[in-house]
Amino acid sequence: MILFLRDQNNDTILDVECYVTSEEGSSKYVELHSAVCIAPYSKFLLANPDKQDAIISHFDELSELRGWLWESFFMGGTNDPEKYDEVIKILRAVLKGVAEEYELGYVED
Repeated sequence: MILFLRDQNNDTILDVECYVTSEEGSSKYVELHSAVCIAPYSKFLLANPDKQDAIISHFDELSELRGWLWESFFMGGTNDPEKYDEVIKILRAVLKGVAEEYELGYVED
């Protein structure tokens, strides 16, 4: 599943892909890739000078969601594909919160 944050022009500012995968010879596990799209993000940042510090902080954290998955969510445990739905639920809540705070669109694909 891919989760997006988009601006008022429907340009993607952030996309987060979460999926279950496996490498050769290993069991399945949850993986995550988060990308901030530089041009739309930069335009969004420049259009909100009064919120720039908060925006920078939020999107810095969002760009590190893979680290959160491995270093916090699965810390001390096993990356279990059965947890995929729980990970998606958390990601939805986080991204919807950011979308609401900054009047961005939230889209799932």
